[in-house]
Amino acid sequence: MIPVTPLLSALSSITLSLSLALGSTVALAAPAATPAPEQDAPTEEEERKSEAEELSDQAIVKFQAKDYDGAVALFEQAYAVDPQPNFLFNIGRVHEEAGNLDKAVEYYAKFVKQPGVDLTSRETALDRLKVLRAILQETTEKPPETKPDTEVEPIEPPPPQPDPVDEDAKRKRKVLRAAGFGLTGVGAAAMIGGAVVGGLAQGDFNKAGEAESPGDNQPLLDSAKTKALTADILLGVGGAVLLTGVILVAVGFSKPKQSSRVALTPSFGPRGGGGVLRVRF
Repeated sequence: MIPVTPLLSALSSITLSLSLALGSTVALAAPAATPAPEQDAPTEEEERKSEAEELSDQAIVKFQAKDYDGAVALFEQAYAVDPQPNFLFNIGRVHEEAGNLDKAVEYYAKFVKQPGVDLTSRETALDRLKVLRAILQETTEKPPETKPDTEVEPIEPPPPQPDPVDEDAKRKRKVLRAAGFGLTGVGAAAMIGGAVVGGLAQGDFNKAGEAESPGDNQPLLDSAKTKALTADILLGVGGAVLLTGVILVAVGFSKPKQSSRVALTPSFGPRGGGGVLRVRF
């Protein structure tokens, strides 16, 4: 037989072990409930948006009640708290409904210029702008035409104005005078030279006539002819240049109404030289 005391002791140990095991199993299957986390406090931006939405809701109520002034005031407060472009559109819509078309155009124009506005809303606002601007243009009263007074006051003639100074023409006349004086001097010098050479040619002719033999007078005759030809050229060209210079000086000191043109074309021939002077006034 097994002793009773040791048997009871063994049964007690087995029962205690089972109780601990069962106790551990229940704790794992049903853990203790944790407390719910506390919600974070709203940020400043969220508070502003919430306040703006409340003001917008109040404005809509005012608009439905046809209290347009109150609706505009509330929408303006909402925009001041949270500057959303839609509030500008709503303000324009209220003004349009109230018949304040100028104000409606003003706020619709502000709305379409705001960044971040979606394309559909922008197109809607632009359509409203076109319609309202056309209405304003057609309905704007034109100022009455002022009728002239029956009594016509005598008009005093304006004081005589001095003739405008044509600086370009003045400069051209100055150039013509300078060129004329220069050509006059050159022409006079050429004619003096021609006269001197002509005198030398006449001297050679005289010496050729006084020569005793024909062989002695031939060189003198050839020299006289050459000098005579040179004298003719100098006298002809000198005379033409002198005449041109005199005309240029005269034109330079005059004040023609139209521009003048002076052209000198020299010409030379076997018996002398000359020039063709063309002056157009």
